[in-house]
Amino acid sequence: MPDYLVESEQLKGRVTVPLAVTAFAAILGGSFPHGYNTGVLNAPSILIQDFLNETYHQRTGIVPSTSMLDFLWSFTVAIYLVGGVFGAFAAGWFADRFGRKRAILLMYLSGFVAAVLFGFCEMAGSFEMLIIARFIVGFGCGAGSGLVPMYMTEIAPINYRGAMGVLHQLALTSGILVSQIIGLRQLLGNQWGWPIMLSLTAVPCAVSLVILPWFPDSPRYLLLKKDKQKEAEIALKIFRGTTDVDTDIKEMRNEQKLQMDDPKWSLQKLFKSIPHRMPLALVSSLALGQQLSGINVVFYYSSSVYEAAGIPDDNIQYANLGTGAINVLMTVISVPLVERCGRRPLLLGGMLVMIISTVVITISLNLQQMLPWMAYISLICTLSFVVGFAIGLGSIPQFIGAELFKQGPRPAAMSFAGLLNWLANTLVAISFPSMQKGMKAYSFLVFMVLLILFLVFLWKFLPETKNKSFEEIARIFHIVDSEDKDSSTDMKEVRVGERLAVHGPYKKVPSSEIPMVVVDDISNHSDEGNDSLDIVDKKQNNETSPHKRNPTIPLSGDQPQFMRERAKLLSGENEDSTA
Repeated sequence: MPDYLVESEQLKGRVTVPLAVTAFAAILGGSFPHGYNTGVLNAPSILIQDFLNETYHQRTGIVPSTSMLDFLWSFTVAIYLVGGVFGAFAAGWFADRFGRKRAILLMYLSGFVAAVLFGFCEMAGSFEMLIIARFIVGFGCGAGSGLVPMYMTEIAPINYRGAMGVLHQLALTSGILVSQIIGLRQLLGNQWGWPIMLSLTAVPCAVSLVILPWFPDSPRYLLLKKDKQKEAEIALKIFRGTTDVDTDIKEMRNEQKLQMDDPKWSLQKLFKSIPHRMPLALVSSLALGQQLSGINVVFYYSSSVYEAAGIPDDNIQYANLGTGAINVLMTVISVPLVERCGRRPLLLGGMLVMIISTVVITISLNLQQMLPWMAYISLICTLSFVVGFAIGLGSIPQFIGAELFKQGPRPAAMSFAGLLNWLANTLVAISFPSMQKGMKAYSFLVFMVLLILFLVFLWKFLPETKNKSFEEIARIFHIVDSEDKDSSTDMKEVRVGERLAVHGPYKKVPSSEIPMVVVDDISNHSDEGNDSLDIVDKKQNNETSPHKRNPTIPLSGDQPQFMRERAKLLSGENEDSTA
């Protein structure tokens, strides 16, 4: 194994108390509010629409038309997603500018400001306050959806990185479930309680604000971005529960060496980088597939499915609550499974379950009038669809983007993926009502086709990242020494003493641009198993070079073509000069 790599086994660790507490605080304040604000408007939707109607009437003296009321309600719901789009796009900038932990803490401000506006909007008779609060809290949740998985995967040891990433989705689904519980009519889903229910989004932020500042930032950020090795070592010792963190430091230093001369990564540079196009396509597919899977459609139809199955109207809210609980339970189960089974089996298996479920749901919904027992098939398939989503597309896309990219391009890549995720969510929210009106139960077929396309692409190109270091994952996509070089720029020089790995992508270099060097094959030297090449300065070693009298350089057929051609050229020149 090349000496510049650190074996994955050496990077494994255990879950310590500081690591667990930090993870809990981060997902509580950065992930839980996302789920809570996603589901909080469902229960009191009629009450909030009455508030919009009354406020508009009192202000203008005109009773709003149905279309105007629908517009105000749809805008109130969708503005949260618009805020999320902006927040997700800005997540990478916040992560690099303030650090992972401080950026998460900064996002809590949006929760506090929104809580005040939510609490007083009815008292002030202002639906504008409600709409502004939805945008602000959406911005914070959108940024948190990128910041939290990034922070979690960077502080976790390699053998718990996937499980830590799934915790973000677990907190999100828990937030949805809590909003469903609090939204029961017996609790806060009533006339006087809905403003309080919306304001409770600040509670998890406040709890996390008390806990998270006591723990360090990401060691990778401290070392690779800020070059603060002592602080990075302290952070690693706290999270790993050991004083021996040399292996982690070495692995990060090796990554740093590959990007020392690299300019700052941006989206423009990421798009131009040829080696990064496949990882970016995979992350984009996962982000889009999560929202275009039809999960929102299944939840929309769940009430009608339960009603057709004979569940009384008063108990349908509890049945929906049970669906949310199953979503949370399966996400909990996927936390250990993602490290035991791997990412690919869970993701692809979950998507396959979802595809089969959509086919059966479509058939059963259209046959319920003729075959009443089909309602029970719909019920079973609805639950199986939720299970498939929870173990696959629900959890894995949240963190795998942080695994497929190294430190430099990671923030830009995750910001772009988050942007696509929120845009797709917005697209579904806007287009689904008209789709449902026109296609009815056949609307599932659209999502089934999309799921099949995403499944085929991911099955063909997505690698397994379980227990692999960031360097090993980068090597899968041939992102090695050339990762932090602009792939559109030709090589201009070969520096003296530089070691070139034989497995990387190479370009043919004009001989006029290469300094007088001799390529020394050291594959059989004492550094056993290190099949790399040393570049030796011929001018500086003219007196002592072992190649002065015998310039013939034995290179195997496995060596790069331009190296073999250059060796023959050098051999020929030296023979002529000797003659």
